[in-house]
Amino acid sequence: MSDSHYDVLPHQTREELRRRIWNVRNGDLQRVLDGFPTDEPLVEQCALWMHAVVGKHFFPDANHRTAIVLLRQLLRDNGIDPGEWPIERTKEARRESHEVCREIPPVRLDALYERDELYGVWKRYFEEVLTVEYSNEGQ
Repeated sequence: MSDSHYDVLPHQTREELRRRIWNVRNGDLQRVLDGFPTDEPLVEQCALWMHAVVGKHFFPDANHRTAIVLLRQLLRDNGIDPGEWPIERTKEARRESHEVCREIPPVRLDALYERDELYGVWKRYFEEVLTVEYSNEGQ
């Protein structure tokens, strides 16, 4: 979105940043979609989505924002109203996610949907923010 902020680091130009974003391989992004575990309960699906997109760190910036926006759209596209997610709780989960990402090895393409500490951060978050009706789906 042209009105959204995207950090340009002091050592790079906007053109360099744009090139890095566009260099993300479509095949890598397709693996996120193709390997998505649709047979898991909704809370786990949401946590695994965040693990894949945030953990793989596809873009130089805004991976958390991108993952959340895409997930909310995916939910709507599948007939699920995501409801309101408390901003402060979302910021808290993002901070915790950033901390965990600094402590664990980068997520590999063959490990997009592993259940590790990063997954745990997002599982706890979605257990809180998704309604009970949706969090128990598929269980």
